[in-house]
Amino acid sequence: MTQIAYVGPGETTFSVRCEECLAVEQGTFPARVRQAHVDGALREDVDVGFRSCPHGHRLVVRRIRIAPAA
Repeated sequence: MTQIAYVGPGETTFSVRCEECLAVEQGTFPARVRQAHVDGALREDVDVGFRSCPHGHRLVVRRIRIAPAA
């Protein structure tokens, strides 16, 4: 399962939930939500990055670029 988190043109930090962690049916849902939390940063000049959740599931972080109006 490929997980993709998107950040906007001017954003440098992000906070997402790992969908794979949420899908595992071990423990209560609130506990899974807390454990699935992933924070990270992506420099403004970088378009793609990678991050792993605390359980090692991989996330791709992609920057959304908005074309200037013509």
